[in-house]
Amino acid sequence: MMPSPAASKRAVKKAQRSATKAVRAAARTSTRAATTAATTTGASSSRRAGSRPARSSGTALPELWSPPGGSRSQPDPARLGRGRWFQHRFTGVAGSRAYRVYVPAGLRRTTRAPLLLALHGCTQTGLDFAAGTRFNDLADTHRFIVVYPEQSATHHAQRCWNWFRSGHQLRAAGEPAILAGIVRQVVQEATRWRVDPDRIYAAGISAGGGMALILAATYPELFAAVGVHSAPPFRTATGPADALAVMQGAGQAPTPPAPLPPLIVFQGTADGTVRAGNAERIAEQWLSSHPEGTVGKGRQTRKDPPRTSSGRGPRPHRITRWSAGRQVVLELWVVEGLGHAWSGGAADGTYSDIRGPRASTQMWRFFARHAAGGPTGLAGR
Repeated sequence: MMPSPAASKRAVKKAQRSATKAVRAAARTSTRAATTAATTTGASSSRRAGSRPARSSGTALPELWSPPGGSRSQPDPARLGRGRWFQHRFTGVAGSRAYRVYVPAGLRRTTRAPLLLALHGCTQTGLDFAAGTRFNDLADTHRFIVVYPEQSATHHAQRCWNWFRSGHQLRAAGEPAILAGIVRQVVQEATRWRVDPDRIYAAGISAGGGMALILAATYPELFAAVGVHSAPPFRTATGPADALAVMQGAGQAPTPPAPLPPLIVFQGTADGTVRAGNAERIAEQWLSSHPEGTVGKGRQTRKDPPRTSSGRGPRPHRITRWSAGRQVVLELWVVEGLGHAWSGGAADGTYSDIRGPRASTQMWRFFARHAAGGPTGLAGR
């Protein structure tokens, strides 16, 4: 149930006051760290943010975005899957970004393959996200292409996608236009690979998850399905202070301008960065974008995997599924005890929890069942 407007306003103001204090405290901490060159968790990211500030003083989010394992070197692409890597750059009216394309082993050049746009979180890179999610291993097995765009420190000091800025929440503007341009540029390739235009998907974590949701709302005809992990609802923030408040569960979630494509959402109950209640708010927002009566009631199941001697088995979780006709079009996975990390990821990446359930596997299972213009009509062009 959504809070009343008055209660929501009070929650926003309270969260914004807390956010302002956090930003000021983070700034003081960053300044001291830059002055003394002290080593702290995520120190390399803090030093970069201090020595090369973002375009505005309010761009950088506080230290809660720092990776839990501290700074790490870039993963070796040769160790990320058995396929081939290609590096490219897209430049359009809205701007320019670099990106990597992973073509799975064994994929024939003339075979039209599905495409997954994979969006990293703050302080991460595309390679880091590839290492943590193991999407490339799935790509080798199921023969799909993965595209990893790179957010630069020039456009955000901590390499966050700017999901919380109003200029990056619209069609044909900002980062949504750039990312859609990257997808179209990859689709136009005809010599090294071929893409099935009816099977294009997007997935991301945290800031990348927020941007994936924006793409679902602004380019619903481009994506057959979308996956969101640990992110807030679409267009609930318009600036950095609002972003911090929204991540804590404040603010109203507006109805998207058009029906959203099929969606799968993952969220941990122990996430202190993006509170667990945001997942339910995303589900409500998705449902509000579709005409009443077109989607059935949610059906929830709970799974309590047996305990293992190592204590590293899958965490208990509950799954809620909504269907249109006989096809599941919305899935919500709430994982107990999971923090701000990719569920069932690899230890090689940051923001990655090795315990399951495996979000990557479940997302691809969900994606594989959806194509643009499919029988449900939820992802049509």
